[in-house]
Amino acid sequence: MLPAQTSVGGQKMLLNGAGLRTFLGFRVYVAALYLPVPMREAGRVLESDTPSRLQLTLLRDTSMEHNLEALRAGLHGNHSAAELEAIKSEIALFFGLIQTVRELPAGTVIQLDYQPGTGVSVRIGGRNLGLIPGERFNRAILKIWLGHDPTQISLKKSLLGIESQAL
Repeated sequence: MLPAQTSVGGQKMLLNGAGLRTFLGFRVYVAALYLPVPMREAGRVLESDTPSRLQLTLLRDTSMEHNLEALRAGLHGNHSAAELEAIKSEIALFFGLIQTVRELPAGTVIQLDYQPGTGVSVRIGGRNLGLIPGERFNRAILKIWLGHDPTQISLKKSLLGIESQAL
């Protein structure tokens, strides 16, 4: 079960919402969004320069290559070519960090912690992989789940606390 609160950079964060990512009937991962205060509108979350944690708990064994393809698709589905070009170096750094992890067994926890003025700290399986600077990158990565073309609409609603799913 997911904790109702956590801490990012020493700041208390509340579970905004959580949901299940499914694909072709398979349970893929549980996603959870933590924020300092609850926000129910995607636009408000994306425009707020506040600390956050996006946490994914894998429910199936997977390869990093499969996850990279899903991340690329999510980025391309929610950004124009110009927007992606503007954060090209941050995306390359992010992909470089996560490529150091080859296999992701079921139960692996991925945490993307954002701190204003610092950037997104990437943690996979309890291992700190590094930091991607900037607010733009944080907004871009959150759009994969909260953007106009989210990875799964029901998951977006669950992360925003609008709809709850049985986990």
